[in-house]
Amino acid sequence: MDLTDCEAFYRETIVPEMEDDDLNPASETPTYAWLNGQFPGFVKHLQRRLDLSPGQFYDEIGVPEAGGSASPFDFLADDTQRAIEDYLAELDTRRGRADATIDTRRSILRRYAKVYTNIHDTKDLLAALGNPDERVAEMDRVAATFDALDQLNEALTTLASRRKYVQDTRQFYKHLVMFGDAAYNPLADLEIRFGWDETPSWDNKALDRSAVKRLYAAATDLRDRLIVVACCGWGLRPSEVASLHIRQLHLEPDDDSHPYIEFGDGERKNGPGTVALLAGLETTEARLEALSHHDWNGYLFPSQAAAGHLSAESVRRRFKSVAETADVTVDDAVPTPKTGRRFWYTTYGAAVRRVAERFEDVAAEQGSASAQVVLDNYLSESEARSHRRAEMRETLVGLFAE
Repeated sequence: MDLTDCEAFYRETIVPEMEDDDLNPASETPTYAWLNGQFPGFVKHLQRRLDLSPGQFYDEIGVPEAGGSASPFDFLADDTQRAIEDYLAELDTRRGRADATIDTRRSILRRYAKVYTNIHDTKDLLAALGNPDERVAEMDRVAATFDALDQLNEALTTLASRRKYVQDTRQFYKHLVMFGDAAYNPLADLEIRFGWDETPSWDNKALDRSAVKRLYAAATDLRDRLIVVACCGWGLRPSEVASLHIRQLHLEPDDDSHPYIEFGDGERKNGPGTVALLAGLETTEARLEALSHHDWNGYLFPSQAAAGHLSAESVRRRFKSVAETADVTVDDAVPTPKTGRRFWYTTYGAAVRRVAERFEDVAAEQGSASAQVVLDNYLSESEARSHRRAEMRETLVGLFAE
């Protein structure tokens, strides 16, 4: 199967399966988990024969098509559809949420609304919200929807993921209450009803220092080495790694500060807009040097896909491939970029604690309750940041070297 054959297979075989599973081919593409679960051989064929991730394949064949469905919520009544779109627009224009956050919220709300309409045979999610007498009945309808979601949605496999799904959906109803479109929030205390109100046991498994060194040593080319550096040494998400561009890099800042990455509006889900490059500069410079010898679009991980760069899924796949080569595991499983990002945060947290410990004597002399008080009140933010970065830089020395 060449690209044309694969496109025909997508439209003739995959699209009907999507529709049967309440996905909308006109406005969305299937997730990697869904596609790999339904058609694992097709995913492998894309990777081995065409060297494409599913995301790159969608870009190549132009799906979802421009001018397709006007809204992923077109199965809902006009008032409900408009209320959801207004809420998402509010997140974008007034609350300044990153595009990735809005996309996640849109996906969650669409899945929730689709299940709600199927179970309760209605396209109107707002009808009962204006009548306080309907509160108990609507809470039952919402609970029934989450019963179904818990059975149908493979993402709701942990207590933490269930609570996150409830919280994201609740925010939409909170928006309706805030602007007078609802008399109550039917998701209030839903966690208590389901027994999801206990403290979740977060899965915070991370790589350790030895594993990071082995990963870097096992990377056979500059592209993979830089992926390891970006995930483990800079703490970036796969999507941020995939779309890194030369314009974001400030390797020789005018103010003599340390090199850094600067993210523009909407380029980062949350967190600071700049990330200090405290390690891996040699790898970065070598990668830029290698790319400069080709017709280059400026992305550090260029691709022939329409986006011009690797997809986040490709970054995950390459990271896992390096881990398999290095024979590195985390909790008996092949590690993902998330475990590298956790390594960065774990290491940074330890560095911050060590900085605080250095000021314990000062805190005692000042009669302060803790060294953190000194850091917060007696040092400027730039001074405190300088101490943290120096400690972190010293910790990362030697991780990304031959």
